[in-house]
Amino acid sequence: MKEFLTKPFLDLKNRDFLSLYSLKYLNQYNAEFYNPRNTAGYVIHFYISGEGCYKVDKRTVEVHQGSILFSPLGLIKQYATSKDVEGFVLIFSEAFFSKTSMKNVFLHNTQLFNSLDKLVYFPVEKRMDELMMLFQLIIDQLRRPYSELQEQILLNYVFSILLISEEIYTKEIPTFKITNEIKLIKEFKSLFNNELNRRYSVRFYTEQMNVSMSTLNRAFRKYENSSPKKWINKRLVKEIQIELNRMEMSVGEIAFKFGFSEVTNFIKFYKGQTGITPKQFRSQ
Repeated sequence: MKEFLTKPFLDLKNRDFLSLYSLKYLNQYNAEFYNPRNTAGYVIHFYISGEGCYKVDKRTVEVHQGSILFSPLGLIKQYATSKDVEGFVLIFSEAFFSKTSMKNVFLHNTQLFNSLDKLVYFPVEKRMDELMMLFQLIIDQLRRPYSELQEQILLNYVFSILLISEEIYTKEIPTFKITNEIKLIKEFKSLFNNELNRRYSVRFYTEQMNVSMSTLNRAFRKYENSSPKKWINKRLVKEIQIELNRMEMSVGEIAFKFGFSEVTNFIKFYKGQTGITPKQFRSQ
């Protein structure tokens, strides 16, 4: 039988993981429970009533009832709630959500988890009942015996929560001024997503954008704490893993799809990025 419920904040890399906890339940644990560092899990906090305190690095946010908060990846985090709090914490892995290229692109581009302001939190207002229903549907589905369609049903519920939240956030709650550097990063990512299978270099994209390599690198260092090349490699690995998980194409066919002329170069690239070969990834 397939398991969806496991302990939160474990190493979720390459694992199908979906878990939903009540805020009141998590409030029983000590502060150490709330200190995941660089976990691979995406976390949504949904406050129905009561209050909470969320800390990410040096920033603290007071969270109130009728609000939703999206936890950014790769940062030191801590959160605590009042004793009368009601709400949910939804945790899921990239492997669970990114079953298709469309959903993978959404997850890597949505401002909910990728805001350059680093923290997305806002009141849900008129969409409260709608979101509450979706969280409850996830609970009900997790309580049912496993079936072949269960994962897809759960995935659709999670995707609906993200789409509704994205609509509220982008239309009503702008949280930061978009600088020219942020626009540059967004343009670069958009161009790459459109040419994902062509193995173009970073220089190709800078020429398309009519900017220098140093300008793009500086913007990435400032807002992404990374480089354009590292971002490209990470995105490419995730797309490759989607195809490996599907089991529909051979390793050679996947290599050709993503612009590798030699399978040996494809295997060398993938192992250099992940530490294992594509075949080993499939066996896991």
